[in-house]
Amino acid sequence: MNTERLYYTDCYLREFEASVVAAEPAPHGCRVYLDRSAFYPESGGQPSDRGTLGGIPVLDAVDEGDAVAHLVERKPESETVKGAIDWPRRFDHMQQHTGQHVLSAAFEKAGGLKTVSFHLGAETSTIDLDSDRVGRRQIEEAEELANSVVFEDREVRILFRRAGEANQMGLRKPTSREGDVRLIEIEGFDLSACGGTHVKRTGEIGIIAARKIELVKRSTRVEFVCGYRALRSARRDFLNLSEAGRLLSGGADQAPALVAKQSEELRAAVRAREKLAGRMAEYRAAELLSTAPLQNGRRVVRQIFSAEELLEAKMIAHAVAKQPSAVALVAVKAIQSAKALDAKAPEGKGSSTTLFFAKSAGGTADMSALLRQTVTRFGGKGGGARDFAQGGGVAEEKLDEALALAEELLNP
Repeated sequence: MNTERLYYTDCYLREFEASVVAAEPAPHGCRVYLDRSAFYPESGGQPSDRGTLGGIPVLDAVDEGDAVAHLVERKPESETVKGAIDWPRRFDHMQQHTGQHVLSAAFEKAGGLKTVSFHLGAETSTIDLDSDRVGRRQIEEAEELANSVVFEDREVRILFRRAGEANQMGLRKPTSREGDVRLIEIEGFDLSACGGTHVKRTGEIGIIAARKIELVKRSTRVEFVCGYRALRSARRDFLNLSEAGRLLSGGADQAPALVAKQSEELRAAVRAREKLAGRMAEYRAAELLSTAPLQNGRRVVRQIFSAEELLEAKMIAHAVAKQPSAVALVAVKAIQSAKALDAKAPEGKGSSTTLFFAKSAGGTADMSALLRQTVTRFGGKGGGARDFAQGGGVAEEKLDEALALAEELLNP
């Protein structure tokens, strides 16, 4: 089977008629093959088109070499069908894909950076550049060059040439195809072999905006948006900044400075709270030690705290251990949030009990060994150093029994 690909010569074709050449059962409907089709099948980083065939929704279009398979919910009733392309989706893809050609050429012209891959996503698109040292200045230079080409509204032409001839025409990336090759030419700026759908003039791309930059292996991934996506993105950014400014009692342009100020105030408040919590922990540790019985020449503090006292419990255990000849056997009830500051449950689980065992420096006791012996009896896990160990996973109703066992093991 051989499908005539109508989008090769006319990317703006929204409706067409075709003959059904074959129809085969598929897991979720039927695979329909036509003698001609305007549906673009997923290829080269660009997703496939959607629309209808004979009024039946097209779920996907698949490239099968010479043929295009149309996945539909059921077999069309007629041997001749009318196809209709989902135009908003198609035009969006045309804007993004042509924008990618312009942006990739701009990176190469402005900084000698070659594009090694392209992906057109549902919300944003990405290109991977062949360097892991791409800076903000290079991004902005390429972005401005690309948009100057958009504003000049240059012509975008579709050409067909033999592969050998195409490779002599200054392609941005030489093609390895044989036979006839489809080329996309952006007037005076770029020439690339490509089978995708594209706009007729660069002005139709709209704004090209780089959104995010990240390192991926030895490449730099640039996330970008074009056209209507850029409009929606800019609108969303403005609304988010305006709301942030309103919540911070300022305007959108003041939001970054206000956020920075509040972040510093928050850090200062956290430091003050931690300092106060440390002092309170020392007072509580002294109080608990004053009532702790003396066993084998040392005082043992055995205490269970509520889940809300997780940080305080850890501080108290350390505070007890600062005193001479002292041991803290501390447990905290089940934590309902995994974001419990720096004293998380083992392995980051957010609904586990926690145990802290600590002792004064020196002596023969080993808190790590003691903790492992204790939690193993109750299905928990944990470990640490000789003077401090942390664990968890003990059922809440078994905490008192676990601490009693630990004290017994400590004082055989």
